Amino acid sequence: MSANEPRENLEIERKYEVVGDAPLPDAAAFASLGFAAADPVLVRLAASYFDTADRALAEAGWAMRVRLGGADEGWHLKERRSEGVREYSWPVSEEIPEALRETLRERVGTAAADAVEPVASLRTERTIVRLDRDGIAVIELADDRVLANDHTLGIDRAWHEWEAERLGDADPGLLDLIEPLLLARGAATSLSFAKIARATGQLTPLAVESGADARVLAALSVLDLADRLEATGDRARSDELRTIAGFVSAAPPAS
Repeated sequence: MSANEPRENLEIERKYEVVGDAPLPDAAAFASLGFAAADPVLVRLAASYFDTADRALAEAGWAMRVRLGGADEGWHLKERRSEGVREYSWPVSEEIPEALRETLRERVGTAAADAVEPVASLRTERTIVRLDRDGIAVIELADDRVLANDHTLGIDRAWHEWEAERLGDADPGLLDLIEPLLLARGAATSLSFAKIARATGQLTPLAVESGADARVLAALSVLDLADRLEATGDRARSDELRTIAGFVSAAPPAS
């Protein structure tokens, strides 16, 4: 594969909101479901996300970043699709790879592709646990503690989330198998679909555009306030608000 040809991967993953310092379930818990859990591995990730001043990439359903650390460090271009997230990746370099920019031109036009700039930075402390089934790695669990800075408004946000991602060609249905265990350990299905949208405070505006009901909009607003408070070090108040957001989002819609 040449440097101009990106690696491609279809990400099928689920995100979970975590209040406080709850750890991932231990190996014995996963063994009860027929999975062998590898030893946890800690990695530290630093990422810069790019967009135009008028968020042309986000509006078109794309996310662009460069990330250092971890097994997949490099430049990434992600497209959200109904079946998952299609990710294109190039090796790490100081400048945006020309092949990436050319791909952007094809997707969002020359003007937008040539105007991208850093819009947010994220630092993530990630604990990874891989789950094997019949000797094959099928799921990667990530326990993420994220600190994000929105460059446009100068706002910091912080949160704790878990991700469960299908590996390779594994059956996505395996994610259904482990989800009850994660929920039983205190996690809740996350209202956030992407770190960049959360880091830049776009979850609520995007929910408004999609026609979300008042219950979801209220929960997202509370969640964003919790993220801001956690970044200031007010963990207790932040945890209270996350719990409230969880109750609000789980409540039945008004009739």
